[in-house]
Amino acid sequence: MRTPDTTVLESVRDVSLPGGCILCGGDLALRVTPGGARTVCVPCRWISSPDVERGEENAIQILHPAAAA
Repeated sequence: MRTPDTTVLESVRDVSLPGGCILCGGDLALRVTPGGARTVCVPCRWISSPDVERGEENAIQILHPAAAA
C-alpha cells in the first residue's frame, strides 16, 4: 500500500496539462497552492477543485471525486 506524500506546499505552482480536461479533452490549467488545487479548462470553461497527490518519481495524480447535485 502506497502512502501519499502530505508535504505542505509553501508556494503557488502552475502547470498546464495538455489534453487533461475530462469533459472536452482540452488543455487543463492546474494551480496548486498551500490551500489546495484548482483547475480550469479554457475551451469548455470547466472549473474544478481536484484532489492532488504526489506519486512515485515526482509524478502527480489528479483525482476528480464523483459528486452529486
